Amino acid sequence: MIVSDSTLVNGVLSGDREAFAELYNRHARLIRAVCYDATHNLTWAADLTQEVFLRAFRGISDLRDPARFAPWLVGIARQVGREWRRAQRRQRRTIAGLQQEPQPTAVEEASRDADGVHVLREAITRLPEKERLALHVFYLLQMDAEQARGILELSRSGFYRVLSRVRRRLRRALSKVEVHP
Repeated sequence: MIVSDSTLVNGVLSGDREAFAELYNRHARLIRAVCYDATHNLTWAADLTQEVFLRAFRGISDLRDPARFAPWLVGIARQVGREWRRAQRRQRRTIAGLQQEPQPTAVEEASRDADGVHVLREAITRLPEKERLALHVFYLLQMDAEQARGILELSRSGFYRVLSRVRRRLRRALSKVEVHP
């Protein structure tokens, strides 16, 4: 039997740290994906994910509706991402025009070399935030439509419209890729 997020949140509020560990395990991939959208770097996304969960743990008593834990957590991740981007802009201005670009990781380098993967990653990056989030929760996390629409706070038909738009946009982007046998 799967325990609901609201039951786990109530457990955390009662002092059960294992309940928070379960919430982390349940939502870490989604939050890491949201953080990656902000940073475009796997290492920084992992760091920001930790920051999101730390803030969530510290502020969980402020959550009004425990059943809305996932959308609340995504909101924290989006805020952390905005703060990170602002800090990066400030840092670039302070360094007087010298831009400190992160060195790509081995995984990122390998994915650039693969046909279509780089194009797909770039196309996903250009999607509006709601569409990227729909893609993450439905395909990456393999949530069912009911769970995914709950996180996005959309109606069922609204969620399917968003997914349909995502598929069309990505199909168009990939149609431009030349495939080598």
